Amino acid sequence: MSSGDELARKGREYPQSPIVGVAAVVVRGPDILLIRRGREPLLGAWSLPGGALELGETTAAGAVREVLEETGIRVKPVELIATLDRIVRDEEERVRFHYVLVEWFCTAEDDAEPLVCGDDAADARWVSKQEIFSGKYDLGETTLGVIERALRLAETMSR
Repeated sequence: MSSGDELARKGREYPQSPIVGVAAVVVRGPDILLIRRGREPLLGAWSLPGGALELGETTAAGAVREVLEETGIRVKPVELIATLDRIVRDEEERVRFHYVLVEWFCTAEDDAEPLVCGDDAADARWVSKQEIFSGKYDLGETTLGVIERALRLAETMSR
């Protein structure tokens, strides 16, 4: 089954209603965890780890599961930092994807865990704050704002 067929089957592409998704800003010391998306939407783009919430799952549990599935990293959810709309339209302005994303600030449970890509992550890496805000990963203003909020929270916690 092709990636497009799989998305259509799951009702994610051209959905009848918005899909609840979760994402995590995972902080480990001075670094933030990023993944390169291995599937649509945003195939090949760098982003925060995350995905669709499963039925019966809390958003905190969903963020933990998605980070583990995509990177092999175990995290602890600390605080909800944002709720965002991600709406992608096609050439005819029809809604191709519509996610309501619940963004969590999380900390890595083990500083020594190696990154292991899985699920829909084509790559994963720990990235310094300087690299993130340099534009190298083309994260977009909204994602950078979420990361900035999480870093401010992490800084207040370390005092």
